[in-house]
Amino acid sequence: MTLQTQAVLAVLLERETWGFDLSKESGLPAGTIYPILQRLTAAGWVTSRWEVAEAAQEEGRPPRRYYALTTEGRARAVNALSEAAKHRTRLTGLLSPEPRGEQA
Repeated sequence: MTLQTQAVLAVLLERETWGFDLSKESGLPAGTIYPILQRLTAAGWVTSRWEVAEAAQEEGRPPRRYYALTTEGRARAVNALSEAAKHRTRLTGLLSPEPRGEQA
């Protein structure tokens, strides 16, 4: 799982959100976000819905498409991010220089 996908999942674990907000919160460009959302939707992890058009019209903007984790997606996201954190911890340990004692 890419770091970009992990960033998208981390935001979606917090709340349902729309594309621009997801891009802002994750620090990723839209061109990266939408392919990830498509893959996660195809896998059954994410669902989407359009907001009510009247709400958008009242604010003078187009309707937003909101994305949220499915029940299965939430469980899988928690597991995937936990596993990724374990791998990062192991990798950090491997890459950290350890003090070496004097050789005899």
